[in-house]
Amino acid sequence: MKACLIGVNQEETQAVAPVLHFLGIEVVLDPDSGEHVDFFVVGSVLDVAQLSLPLPAIWLGDTLSNVEDSLVWSCPIPWRQEQILPVLNRLAETPNMPRTQAVNLNIYVRHLESVLIRHALMTTNGVVSKAADLLQIQRTTLIEKMRRYQIDKSEL
Repeated sequence: MKACLIGVNQEETQAVAPVLHFLGIEVVLDPDSGEHVDFFVVGSVLDVAQLSLPLPAIWLGDTLSNVEDSLVWSCPIPWRQEQILPVLNRLAETPNMPRTQAVNLNIYVRHLESVLIRHALMTTNGVVSKAADLLQIQRTTLIEKMRRYQIDKSEL
């Protein structure tokens, strides 16, 4: 999945981009780049009711009192997993969400491995041996996978 950030200030970008990245969602910063995106993340300073977005959107503002569109969800930062995952699940179920006809299993498994490794490292504050125990793999195997997926424990 790809998300395009619109009207998002630097503080919001720093709060939202890592969460999206952790969830495996690529971030597009330029809406005019021509890249295909699946949904928008709209900054809290914009009036989402005045925008006519062709795709679903997550608005970083507090309330959606004047928005009648059922494809816009309010989700102010800071994002927590229990708040954002239901929104992303509903977003993925929207009829406008493009569907692919096939899945490349190798790419999907690599992506899933990468997400699980990042999550384990975040959970253990970057301690590789504890992350390996959580994943039930050898420490050396985890280190090799971290190299393969270019995961640096200091980033987490």
